[in-house]
Amino acid sequence: MLKRALASLIRSADGAGVLTVGGVLTLLTWTVTPLWVVGVVAFPPLVALGPLALAPAFVARGYFVRVLADAAKTGNAGGAPPFVAWNELYRNGVKSAALSAVLLAPLALCFALVAAAGVVLGTELVGPTALVDRAERMLGTRGIVAVGGVGAGVFAVVSTAYLVAFAYVRPAALSAFAATGRLRDGLRPKRVGRVAGSGSYATAWVVAAVTLLIGYAVATPFIPVIVGVVIVFATRIVAHSLYGRGARAVLSVGTEPDAADSEAGAARPAIAPPAPPEAPPAVQSGRAVPFGGEIDGLVGSDGGEVGGAIDRGAVGDDEGDAAVANGGRAGFEWATDVDGGGPSEIDADPSESSADQFESDADQFESDDALGGGHGFDWGDAATDREDKS
Repeated sequence: MLKRALASLIRSADGAGVLTVGGVLTLLTWTVTPLWVVGVVAFPPLVALGPLALAPAFVARGYFVRVLADAAKTGNAGGAPPFVAWNELYRNGVKSAALSAVLLAPLALCFALVAAAGVVLGTELVGPTALVDRAERMLGTRGIVAVGGVGAGVFAVVSTAYLVAFAYVRPAALSAFAATGRLRDGLRPKRVGRVAGSGSYATAWVVAAVTLLIGYAVATPFIPVIVGVVIVFATRIVAHSLYGRGARAVLSVGTEPDAADSEAGAARPAIAPPAPPEAPPAVQSGRAVPFGGEIDGLVGSDGGEVGGAIDRGAVGDDEGDAAVANGGRAGFEWATDVDGGGPSEIDADPSESSADQFESDADQFESDDALGGGHGFDWGDAATDREDKS
């Protein structure tokens, strides 16, 4: 499992580009986001720049969702997916952050209540004198200190246990969300529990945790020279690939009935349908734009090939571009002369052929009328007599 996850970057057709872009996004996340937070504290109107300042973090999160979804679907057979369809990466990154916020909400609420109680007691908005005096009579001064220490210890243990549970459950919830692309699926207790309770996911999570610890330890000394940032990003790719592989056995079981859809007798796919096809990553990045010969098939957001290849030599440069824009298949085909009878054309749209024929007939009628006969209409005496009789 770990060996195949480590090989995902090697098998990727755009591995160098993935590491470069991912390293830049990670570096911007570590620098721009904290500066924006400090700026908001000093000048609150800067909160309006949040969507832009958080964009690197959201895009990176969205990419990890894509890695996880591809691992759950194909086991990253084509290697790490490319950085394409950035709007989709941004949206999925926002959903990933929202999923984490929902899972952390109970712990955040407890911290908020404790902080609020401390503020109330510190500002003496509520006089605790009577309560303290009664506690001193019952427990003594040392007893109060001991009770306070025990309470703080219990709170620390509960908080730590919650964070550990969050670290285990969050990848399972993220896998459930990535498999369908719907955030609500990542918040379904039954679906998430089935993933988290599987043995394959538990094994993958342990391996991923060890991988993260080792990867971060190796990257820390090299962070000042930027190389460490790339190592951190690559380590997170491997970890999310492991999460997806561990959840694959649970999430790739055909179709799974949904509670809301089952009433209508429908079923939804366990794995989300592929995204609309795009040009290959090398073409999008401008590193491999062919001027002749054969163009590889279009690829989806996971880097897999969609459709067949396009031969520019058969359709020409302009038609080849149109074929790429239309999903890799030309809408019509130009034929050569047939027995000297002029070019034969297979139209993609029958309505266009009808319109051309209509214009040709109209031109012929006008030409015949100008010559005083031919195939044009001839209003004779018979027609006039019929009108008079009616």
